[in-house]
Amino acid sequence: MDSQDKKPVPRFSSFKFPQPPPPEADRPSERSRESARRDERSRHHSSRHRSHRDRSRSREHRKERREHRHSHRRDGHRGEVASERRTDSKPVVKETKDEDTNLFVVDRKGDKYNLIYGTIHRYNVPAYRRFGRGGVLGLPRNHRIDRDTSEGGALVIRTTAEFADSGKLKSKNILSGLRKQKGKLLRVRPQPISESTADEQDYLSLNVSSHRRDRDNIKEVDSDDEKFAYRSIHGKAKPEEHIPSDLEAVSDTDSDNEGFRVDLDEEIKQTNAELTRKTQETPTDVGAWLRLIDHQTAVLSGAEESRPLTYAERTGLADIKMSIYEKALKQIGQHSGRERVLLGLLEEGAKLWDTKKLLQRWQTTLKANSQFISLWVRYLDFRQTQFLDFTYERCLATFIECLRLNQSSPNGPEKVYVQNYLFLRMTLFMRESGFAEHAVGLWQAILELTFFRPEGFTLHTDREKVLPEFMEFWESEVARIGEPGAKGWKSGSSAAMDPKGPSTTQPISRKSVFKSWAASERERTVNARVPARSLDELEDDDPYRVIISSDLWEILSIFWNPTAPNLAEVLLDSFLYFCHLPPLTSPNNMQTTKCWAGDNFLRNEFMSSAELGLEDWFPRETNTDKSTATPLSFPHTNFIQTIDTLFGNQQTWFSSFDSWVKAAVNTQSDVDPDWVRRALRLLVEANPAKDDLAEYALALEFACNIKEAKKFAKSLLKKRSLNLRLYNAYALMECRSGNTSAAEHVWATTLSMSNSFSDQDRIGNGLLLRTWIWECLEHRDIARASHLLFALPQQSVDLKSLAEASQPTFGATNLLKMHNFLSDAQEHALAARKASVYVAYTDCSAILSYLTHSLNLEKSLEPYSAAFTRLSTLPSHDSSFKYFTIELLHQSRAKLLYHHIRQGNAYKPSHIRVLLIESITLHPHNTIFLSLFAWNESRNRIEERVRGVIRDITTAATTQATKHDNILTTQIPTTSHLFSIYTELNRPVYAGSTLHSVRAAFEKAIADPTPDSSDPNRPTSTSITGAHSNLTLWKLYILFELSRGNFNRAKAIFYRAVRACPWSKELVMLAFTHLRADVVRQRHQASDTKAKVKEEGMDFEELRRVWNVLVEKELRVHVDVEGVLDEIVARSEEGGNLPIDMPEDAESDEEMQV
Repeated sequence: MDSQDKKPVPRFSSFKFPQPPPPEADRPSERSRESARRDERSRHHSSRHRSHRDRSRSREHRKERREHRHSHRRDGHRGEVASERRTDSKPVVKETKDEDTNLFVVDRKGDKYNLIYGTIHRYNVPAYRRFGRGGVLGLPRNHRIDRDTSEGGALVIRTTAEFADSGKLKSKNILSGLRKQKGKLLRVRPQPISESTADEQDYLSLNVSSHRRDRDNIKEVDSDDEKFAYRSIHGKAKPEEHIPSDLEAVSDTDSDNEGFRVDLDEEIKQTNAELTRKTQETPTDVGAWLRLIDHQTAVLSGAEESRPLTYAERTGLADIKMSIYEKALKQIGQHSGRERVLLGLLEEGAKLWDTKKLLQRWQTTLKANSQFISLWVRYLDFRQTQFLDFTYERCLATFIECLRLNQSSPNGPEKVYVQNYLFLRMTLFMRESGFAEHAVGLWQAILELTFFRPEGFTLHTDREKVLPEFMEFWESEVARIGEPGAKGWKSGSSAAMDPKGPSTTQPISRKSVFKSWAASERERTVNARVPARSLDELEDDDPYRVIISSDLWEILSIFWNPTAPNLAEVLLDSFLYFCHLPPLTSPNNMQTTKCWAGDNFLRNEFMSSAELGLEDWFPRETNTDKSTATPLSFPHTNFIQTIDTLFGNQQTWFSSFDSWVKAAVNTQSDVDPDWVRRALRLLVEANPAKDDLAEYALALEFACNIKEAKKFAKSLLKKRSLNLRLYNAYALMECRSGNTSAAEHVWATTLSMSNSFSDQDRIGNGLLLRTWIWECLEHRDIARASHLLFALPQQSVDLKSLAEASQPTFGATNLLKMHNFLSDAQEHALAARKASVYVAYTDCSAILSYLTHSLNLEKSLEPYSAAFTRLSTLPSHDSSFKYFTIELLHQSRAKLLYHHIRQGNAYKPSHIRVLLIESITLHPHNTIFLSLFAWNESRNRIEERVRGVIRDITTAATTQATKHDNILTTQIPTTSHLFSIYTELNRPVYAGSTLHSVRAAFEKAIADPTPDSSDPNRPTSTSITGAHSNLTLWKLYILFELSRGNFNRAKAIFYRAVRACPWSKELVMLAFTHLRADVVRQRHQASDTKAKVKEEGMDFEELRRVWNVLVEKELRVHVDVEGVLDEIVARSEEGGNLPIDMPEDAESDEEMQV
């Protein structure tokens, strides 16, 4: 076109004339332009795919891409020419003075909107694009932003090593997106009347099969290219919705002519309205308010109850619950149950407030409601688990304040339980912080005061007179309870303790400071398990080794109250927990045992020894068939102790003391087993009426030392010659030792001797005969077992005829006589409220039916069903005895089931499953039922049922109401969480067990509210469904990651554990024994697999920071190396610019790092 024919171009200030085209020689050839256009189309094509993948990018990014594409199309030709233009000599530098001045802005005051909104003003932030793949300016290169876990307005910064499991997080986010998609509602498509009439006639439908229909659909999709074409007139391609022809989609607001309306949340809304109305009708009903608050989670989740809540939803839900709690407090006033509302308010507040604000609210609440001891117990949990404000002395002062407050509270049935619970937790806290001498000294003092008080001091003697006298006994430094030669305060003849010399410890090596210090510290810890004497030669004059009277006076004057009801019995139960022994359950303490068994601070048997590992948690023989695995190997038990478990044989039944013996009878244990055994012997002598305690102590002695156990049994039988339970225990000891003839002689002699006993005492013969019969069954001696059953009515056994016994024939007369005797014996035992005797006769009746019906399992279970029915008729005031006896019966029935299966007899797996599910439903945390259920399902290659059952019992806390619920909330026992982890570790790969499933079990057990949060100000919240403050779980988690070679993950979990449990010295010591750099290098060399990312252990600087945690938290340190560490740091700073002096060998080079 001629230039004169051009139209005039409007002039604007921003308009610039296009530059003239370059000379012909500088223009690209036609082939070059065609290649450039192909490249441009390729870039557009790839950009379309990238935009399809990057749907989650921000609005600003999409806007920039659109502007870029439009400007590129508009100036395409000019851009091509400019890109191909070449410079001749020197490049022309364009002046950008005005632009450079706007590149950077210096702001020294910050954004003022931080004070208004708590964050920057988002609308004043210009469009920007992050650069550097998550890197942060000013941080090391290995620190990056983790966008997968960042929620709300916070960013999570992680190191490169912590991204090892990022694939799991991404997949989790993808799945969470699928969970958020709302499900489609379908209904049956209504048919016309004519069609329905035709269907009633003789008509055979020849519909196309599902496989044929699927193939047709595939062909149709393949042929319909326009449906998914990029420029299709149908718009952007959407995923097809395959709906069957006989169904149709229905929206939530649709309703048909019959008045059918679809609203999945209607029931939830109606429930919420009903609960709200109840709070308005009875505003002082605490239960109504709590039910309304609990229902708010369902209101928020709606019909999708299973989906996890987002960060915004969790905070919003906490805010809603807090508002209802505050409204409830105004309406309730000072009515009963106010403390439960206060606890709920503080628990929800912990999800929103930082530590400082939460501490202020706790102090304000306690000041206004100091009469509620339950608040003080929860405050104790808060102070013990808050890492920032925790110190040993501060937490100990909180314990003493709680004891003092409970002592001054009005007398009630729960007061003695709470006082013993606080004392037990305080002494465990002392020992776990490293002050074992103080804890053991307190127990020695309280046991001497309670059980060995001289005769001159009665129960009504003033405490102010007793305590000074006891302090004189303490200062005399004679042997105290648990020590060699101790006979008790009242004997006045306890032996004097000989002075002990200093123990030899390893010296501290400067080349390997922390390695040598850890070994020396461990030796000192083992030597300091009991208090020393003032005449002992101590190392470094440690002031904590000797416990003087002033260390005991304050606590004893608050805790000890001789007039408290049931003090002796509750104190014995507490002492067993302190020694990490299984609890001795009885009908009187069953509710307390159930409550204490779930406490995160009490059940930490795995921490008692530093040498305990994961040997008992993995399959012992990985190459064997899963069906041959034993269900008896779970190391943490939670069941009622009986004669079968106390003297349990690991080959035939569960054992009460097997795990304790492995942990305690060890040179590295923090519990002195000899001290425990000697203390229990004295307590048995001081409690002659407690037959169960004597039986328990005999079993513990037998598990530790068979020879000493028999001597102890003979000495007890001389003093208690009429005690049938002790004779039965002694006979069982002989039987377990291989002396079957001696055991049978003891049983037969005891039965004949009991003829001179009263009818009330002779009823215990059932215990002996039942044990004897079971021993015969275990040895598959059916003839002897049948002969013993015939001897039940006579209550005597002839050993000669027993030796010649053959398979008997059960006549009708004999059977009738035996059934009548067993029925009468059961009634007598039930009338005397002797649960173990009642269960023994029920077992005999079941075994009789089992043998007389050719080992028919169903017939043998009828006596148990009859016993359950009989117990259901007991009055309500005997509820404790009834529940205790029912659980004993279920354990006995489970033993018969296990025996029947193990002997290879015929059975239906479904029948066994139904029976075990029945037991689990009534007693969900009994590890006997859980272990047998998992074992039975694994034999049938059905693993998902086990996961379902365990998920149910570890998700919701038990709802069984107890009289102590307002003081000590019943938690899910730690053993149930440990069993969940145990089953995941032992589940085969084909059944779905993976590294991630085990980690998921750990995370669920810990129930960390913010597992990935790096905010140190976020307080730790406790939960009745999780065990966030349990030391055993954290140690197992760390050891598991180490066993898999994930050292960086183990290190991250270690820091989480220390933050959750700042009082535990043993957890901190894992850094020096398992996470040191030289230990990690040795593990790398020993492992066959090569890690993709080289993971290193803790070097000198990192271990020094961990050492500072011990000092800052005031935990006990026996060997002080702070001076050595300061000297090493000073030398390294002085020699920082000097040449490096290499050591002579590589080994010393590795040691110098730690």
